[in-house]
Amino acid sequence: MRHARAQDFYRRIRDKPNHWPVRVDRVSFKGVPSLGEGDIPITSVLTVLCGPNGVGKTSLLRAIWAALDPIAAARKAITARKLSAGTASVDLQVRNEPLSCEVTFVEGTIVGGIEHGIEIVHLDSSTEVLQQQDTFCSYDSAEDVINGEGGRALEDKELATLNFLTKRDYRAVQVYELELAESVLPFFEITYGADHYDSRTMGAGELAAFYLWWSLARAAEGSVVLIEEPECYLSPSSQDAFRDYVASMAFMRKLCVIMTSHSAQIIAPLGKESTRFFRRDAKGIKLVADRPPPILLETLGIKPPVDTVVFVEDAAGGAFCRLWLERLDPNLARRVEIMVRNGEGEIISAMRQLQGPFQFIRFLGLFDGDMKGKIPKDVQPVSAHLPGDEAIEIVFRKMVVQNPAKIVEITGWTDLETILFGLGGADHHDWYHMLSEHVGQTKQQLFATLFSIWMKDEANSTIALSCYRDLLALTGADTEVTDGAAQDR
Repeated sequence: MRHARAQDFYRRIRDKPNHWPVRVDRVSFKGVPSLGEGDIPITSVLTVLCGPNGVGKTSLLRAIWAALDPIAAARKAITARKLSAGTASVDLQVRNEPLSCEVTFVEGTIVGGIEHGIEIVHLDSSTEVLQQQDTFCSYDSAEDVINGEGGRALEDKELATLNFLTKRDYRAVQVYELELAESVLPFFEITYGADHYDSRTMGAGELAAFYLWWSLARAAEGSVVLIEEPECYLSPSSQDAFRDYVASMAFMRKLCVIMTSHSAQIIAPLGKESTRFFRRDAKGIKLVADRPPPILLETLGIKPPVDTVVFVEDAAGGAFCRLWLERLDPNLARRVEIMVRNGEGEIISAMRQLQGPFQFIRFLGLFDGDMKGKIPKDVQPVSAHLPGDEAIEIVFRKMVVQNPAKIVEITGWTDLETILFGLGGADHHDWYHMLSEHVGQTKQQLFATLFSIWMKDEANSTIALSCYRDLLALTGADTEVTDGAAQDR
């Protein structure tokens, strides 16, 4: 599958919600051990429940499964153990009509549920492929496993998909669908180069890829598919491929897919509408309602690469830019390298020398507020301004001088008015240096303190948010904080 083709499927999933006859809208639970109480909106037909080990993703997916297909879920002993009390409900749209499925967990049994006629597919490749392999290995030969059942040779298109998933070049694959262990299991015979082997001797990763492919390919159109940590046994490149394959099958077979994962390969490329991040507290699993902070992403191995260089006029502009981005958008802050130049002239010169287009990195100019209306036209398309109409050192200095009582109330600094009297007439750089000495903070600490005080003013936070959005538009990012989020931070 070509990358461009995969991106087309993601776009269609995002833009064509009415293409699906069945969609999950919301998952709710209450009183479930290890989960607690929660209400989780689902906004995409391809959704990944994300979080580190132990956060409760598997229990949550099992609760969804139990609400949608209580009989099948009850057959798994681990489901009864994980879901021993409480309630769970899943709200769906079925051909644009609302439907709610609710169950109660009572001492290992699942009570409730409704007949809805929707096929529910639950896949746990981490346990199922090894159980299948163990079943097949109890037979002396492949012929005994097949027991006269007819197989089917995969067509070229199907073979190409398996090659894409496993990163191999199979010459031929034969699949048998066998009724064993009260279910239909796939048995594969493979020709790879000069080798000929079957499911009994396949590697765990290879067999997992085959099983996941087979399960999705045979799912009925309009099914709800629940997949537990598909990355188990798959190499990173196969995880990449599987993510794209799921997107293709979700669209072509109109599947509503919910997966759990802690794989950076699966999670990182997906849009915010397709990911739900979770943490834990003493009461249970908690949805991270806003964009996940960098510390949570790092627990999953997701570290965004630096893709933007921002030139600022001086060290004060650089310090403000770092504090500003960390406050409003920590994820963007991790992608930005801030470079201090010696005034606006050097920024303009650098921007002219670094005119792109560059494929993997952007160069932007971030000027002080007093440069509004003064930036040359050829540099304007890649330029933004810091908040205010003056250099940020002047903005902060005026804030301190004009209302020292407020500064003292917030910081507890003593003799501030006397200190300010002694600093009268000082150059900006000297003024900050001496103020930091007399209040017992380093210049970095002082600047962070003044920034925090400045942001407490609603008018200032509104200006900061507007300037952030201007910069965000230049970075090409597709997300931003809300006004409420900015004020909360």
